Amino acid sequence: MGGAENASDARGARSGDARGARSAEAPGEAAGAAPQAPARRAGACGAAPLGAGDGPKILAADVGTGTADILVTLPGEPLENAVRLVVPSRTQVVARQIRAATAARRPVVFVGPVMGGGPDGAAMKAHVAAGLPFIAGESAALTFDDDLDKVRARGVKVVGDAEAATLAAEAIAAEASDPVGTSGPARASDIPATGEIPATGDASWDARPVVVRSGDLDVEGLRRVLQRLGVSPCFDAVCVAVQDHGFTPRGSNRAARFAFWEQALSDRRPLADLFWPADDVPATFTRLRAATALAAELGDGAPVLAADTGPAALYGAMPESGDAVLVNAGNGHTVCVVARDGRLAGVFEHHTSALDGPALERFLRRFLAGELTSAEVREDGGHGAVLAPGALDGLAAPILVTGPRRDLLRDSALALEFAAPHGDMMLTGCYGLLRAAGERGLAGRRRGGTS
Repeated sequence: MGGAENASDARGARSGDARGARSAEAPGEAAGAAPQAPARRAGACGAAPLGAGDGPKILAADVGTGTADILVTLPGEPLENAVRLVVPSRTQVVARQIRAATAARRPVVFVGPVMGGGPDGAAMKAHVAAGLPFIAGESAALTFDDDLDKVRARGVKVVGDAEAATLAAEAIAAEASDPVGTSGPARASDIPATGEIPATGDASWDARPVVVRSGDLDVEGLRRVLQRLGVSPCFDAVCVAVQDHGFTPRGSNRAARFAFWEQALSDRRPLADLFWPADDVPATFTRLRAATALAAELGDGAPVLAADTGPAALYGAMPESGDAVLVNAGNGHTVCVVARDGRLAGVFEHHTSALDGPALERFLRRFLAGELTSAEVREDGGHGAVLAPGALDGLAAPILVTGPRRDLLRDSALALEFAAPHGDMMLTGCYGLLRAAGERGLAGRRRGGTS
C-alpha cells in the first residue's frame, strides 16, 4: 500500500472463493510482465493525523475492557517511532488485585474515582460470595452500579469517600508495620467493633485489608513505565477514551447510551464533534469525566481531549473522504457506523460477548438493509440500531473493520477491509484521538521544557 500510513488487510469483492482471494494475474496483464504497484483506493483509511518534525508530544490512551492502548508521540520522530503500549486495562488489573485478596482471605478497601466495570465487578461478587468484607468509597462503588442501593444489596459496605481514604491510609500504614502478617489470621470476633471492617461469614481470614485503587488510568504507574523507557512523562496534550453508558441510577443504561447515539444521528453530527475538551465533557458521562480528571493529573496542566471509545476507534479508521461503513469489534462492544461526509448516518451497537461471526454478519446485513430495529437489538441484549433514510445511497466502498475481536468476521461473505491505520490495528482508537487533537489545534502546540 506504499507506507504504514494506509496499511490494511484488503478484501476484494467475493467471487467464487469464500475468502475473497485475488486473482494471481490482473486482467489484461501479460504473462511475465513486471508486477504493477496496486492503485491506492481513494480515501483509504488511516490518514496521518500528525507528520514527522518538531511536533507536539501527545499521550493518547484508549481504555477498553480487555486492554488499555497507549501511544506517545515523540517530537522530531515520525509517527512510526512513537511509543506504543498495549497492556491489560485497569478493570482487568483491579480484578486481579481483588482475586488475589480473595485468595489470601483478606478484606478489600476499594477507593478512588468511578471506573469501568465488568471484570472488576465479577471479582467483587466472588469476593463477597467467599464471605469476605468488601468496603468501597461512594465514587469507587459507582463502578459496579449507578444505584448505590444495588451495590449495597450485593454485600458491599459503601462509605463516604473521605472515610474510605482514611481506611486506605490506615491499611497502608498497618501493612508497612506488619508486612508479612505476623499477627496471623483473625476471626470476625477479633475485629474491633468500630465499623471499619464489617464482619461477614464465620470463616477464618486475615484481618489486614488490601487497598485496591480505582480509576481508568494509573497515573503514577504510567509515569514510572515511561521513565523506565527513557521517556519523560511531560506532555503537550493528553487524550483519553473510555466507554461510558451515561449516569443512569434508574432505568436502562443500555437505552440511555444509545439515546446519545440517536440524538447525534438526528442532528447529523460529524464524528469529529464527539470529542470534548476536559471542561466540556457532558455531565452525564461520569466515568469519562473521572478519566478526564486523571488525564489532567497526568498532563500536569496540559490540555486534555476526551471521547468515548466507540467514536475514537471509528474516527481513527474513517477515510479522508468521510464516506464509509465502519465496524469496531471491541472486547466489550461492537459498533457499526455509517458515515457520510464525516457525519453520522447510521449506528448499530451490541455487546461483543453476545455475538459470534454468523450472528454479527446477520445483524450487519439487516442493519445495512434498513431492516434492524433498536427493539430487536435490545431484546437480544444489545443497545440499538438506527439508519437514516438514503444513508447508503451511492456508497460503494467496502466495510472497514477494526478492533481486537475483528476475527468474528474473518469468514464473512461481506465485502470487507480489515483496517490497520498506520500499520497498527490495536492503536486505532489512539489514532482517532490524535486525529481529533490535530483538527482542534492541539497538534500544533508545544509547551516549554517537554522532551
